[in-house]
Amino acid sequence: MTHLNSLLKNKLLLQKNYHLQEFAIDSWPYWMLEENIKIVNELTEEEEKQRKKEDSSSKTPNFNPSSMMNSMSSMANKFK
Repeated sequence: MTHLNSLLKNKLLLQKNYHLQEFAIDSWPYWMLEENIKIVNELTEEEEKQRKKEDSSSKTPNFNPSSMMNSMSSMANKFK
């Protein structure tokens, strides 16, 4: 049952993400479906790695409004 569940899940992902029609997927031989699923999974993993790499390289510092207000008030005190 688990194998069928994962197969149907992958079939739905192919339909959703790559705009393939169910009848087209059904006409593929089983080995072709498996190979396409492997390729899609590899592409997805590469995209996730790239996204994580971009996220880690573009981390922005945390915005802390209270510390910003404190620094603004200390700057205002300097001008008095």
